[in-house]
Amino acid sequence: MKLRKVQFIIFMLVPLINFGSNLFFASPFDDDARVLIQPAGYAFAIWGPIFLGMIIYSWFQMKAERVESQHLNNATKAGILAGIASIAFVPISFSNIQWLGFINILWHLFALIWLFVSLRQQINLEKKPTTHWYYLPTQMYLGWICAATAVSTALTLTEAGLQPDLNTQVLITAIVIGALVVVGILMAYNKGMTVPLVIIWALIGIIVENGSYTVINYTSIVGIVLLAVVTIPQIVKRRRLAY
Repeated sequence: MKLRKVQFIIFMLVPLINFGSNLFFASPFDDDARVLIQPAGYAFAIWGPIFLGMIIYSWFQMKAERVESQHLNNATKAGILAGIASIAFVPISFSNIQWLGFINILWHLFALIWLFVSLRQQINLEKKPTTHWYYLPTQMYLGWICAATAVSTALTLTEAGLQPDLNTQVLITAIVIGALVVVGILMAYNKGMTVPLVIIWALIGIIVENGSYTVINYTSIVGIVLLAVVTIPQIVKRRRLAY
């Protein structure tokens, strides 16, 4: 229970530090290189629901009716790691060192995969029928970090001086979009139905930002259709959006 209280405190601090920094400092992202896998700015508004959702999730995890298990303990440790990674991202972002940001995103990704696997086991032990709703924000978080990993990788390679010609960039972006779609499909079939929905959100943002490139536009549209075709039946079958 002590760890779960720590988790709750951390996720209370996460939005205060992430959004609060914007009140005192100029955005550290304005001078970043533009990469074709990056979605339109409005898409990043998803951080608001994610942060709020993780506060609700961590509050729920402190409830007395939680079924104690090693899976729950692992999920708490993973959540704490993800929260600390989110806090650490703030000073890292102001450093403008892309490879540090990339390491931070990988830190996020490791923690959230661990969290996903742990909660997928824990949900089988829980008695409260609405538990899956409280776990939904963790999948939103994982889905967005999957997309962010692609963006961070592109920014890191650009900072390292790897800048192929425009046609090659478009082709690589289409391949990365395909990889994200595969991840979404795999997650849909492994009780992670919210992840592909978040990837759809990211792909819509990519179309808005870089849809003028025909290959990127159509690859994204095909990806959205595939994810919807795979995910919606899973949601109907399981009657839930998560786990």
